[in-house]
Amino acid sequence: MHDVLIVGAGAAGITTAYRLRNSGLDVAVYESSDRIGGRTRSVDVGGVTVNTGAMFVYRDTPAEALAAELGVRTEPFEPQTYGIHLHGTTVVDADNARLIARLPLDDEAKKQLTVFVDEAMAEYERCTNGGQLATNSGELGTQSVEDRLVGLHPDVVRIIRTAVRGGAVGKASQTTAQYGLRYFASYLAHEKRNRLFPVDGMQQLPLRMAEQLPCGSLHLGVTVESVEPAGDGTYRVRLRERNDTRREVAARRVVVTVPAPQVPEVVPGLPDWKRAALDRALTPGSRTLAVVADVGHARHLADWSFLTTVGTRFDAVINPAPGRPHTDRRTGALLVQYVCYGNSAGHQEGFGSDASELSAWVEDFLAVAPELRGHVVGVHGQTWPYCFSLLSPTRLSVLDALRRPVQGIEFAGDYTSATAGTHGCYAEAYRVAETLMSP
Repeated sequence: MHDVLIVGAGAAGITTAYRLRNSGLDVAVYESSDRIGGRTRSVDVGGVTVNTGAMFVYRDTPAEALAAELGVRTEPFEPQTYGIHLHGTTVVDADNARLIARLPLDDEAKKQLTVFVDEAMAEYERCTNGGQLATNSGELGTQSVEDRLVGLHPDVVRIIRTAVRGGAVGKASQTTAQYGLRYFASYLAHEKRNRLFPVDGMQQLPLRMAEQLPCGSLHLGVTVESVEPAGDGTYRVRLRERNDTRREVAARRVVVTVPAPQVPEVVPGLPDWKRAALDRALTPGSRTLAVVADVGHARHLADWSFLTTVGTRFDAVINPAPGRPHTDRRTGALLVQYVCYGNSAGHQEGFGSDASELSAWVEDFLAVAPELRGHVVGVHGQTWPYCFSLLSPTRLSVLDALRRPVQGIEFAGDYTSATAGTHGCYAEAYRVAETLMSP
């Protein structure tokens, strides 16, 4: 009989267990895969630690507090440029007006894009404070970015839609204007105060938390098939081991931290109101391609930060450490990691081991950065069945229902958060852990 059983060892699950480690409760975490951290996965590519999913620790969130508490090394993300790849041409500039003037667009499209960017910058200035969303930004929570694209030039619409998809995962029609500020306009504004880059990888946070959990509390390769009330105030939890052996354990409390689409599989018999709320927590799949390249011959490419890439297999390219290339101690090469986010591409099983598909993605990357042909030292492809839950007007409208327990079962994840991504997971883990420790 566990006091608390946690389903999933992603950011929310591990953090909940970590917060409960000194509570005196017997806590067990069950994870179907063989690793922890979910979308915080970090891998070595060409001697550089790269993030394959979540990229940044956001300031003034539990993620930043955890990084400091755990001794995770971070550096500020300090973009100096913005870039757009359009019609086979890549333009990167420190000045947005000059950037637009250099794009392969007709005069009317340039005029419309200038107006859109200027309005976005004015709104960003009005609705943020120190890089954080201000209280008045809530007024944008009921509007979508798509609402602002009506009547614009097709090329302008393509640029904005791609930029939003690259930064916020969802379509412009699914993304609140408030969310667009943080994940689109902040890049245009070259915001330097709201993101931290963990030098040794995003996965360091859950890994270091896991190291402090009681021995035997973390169970990998064990799938939770179902959680059901036992009728006496406890729960029956059915498990499946790697070898297909099935067994059952009991728990006094249960926390479900899997992605929203998987919740009904784990908790059968959910009430209609809960299922309806989960249906509104859109959680699309995604793919990423991490490329590590030597920029010693083209040092200016180390200054790239965020590029919107229209017409490629991916939507955006992010260099999380602009201006700070990694020096290979063995060769002296100046290495930069570029992570290509294919959010519009969705999930594709086996993507990381599909040589022909990876080659096609690399070719698209080299079309964006032709100077790096012959200088790529490593690549890694990653696919995610569920990226993160979109901060859409529809999800915000059912947030209370998403958080509400069902027969005492608690729910925590980015889909129950007022934000999104891993920083939302950490915040929700804090909330649920406090609930479990309260009298």
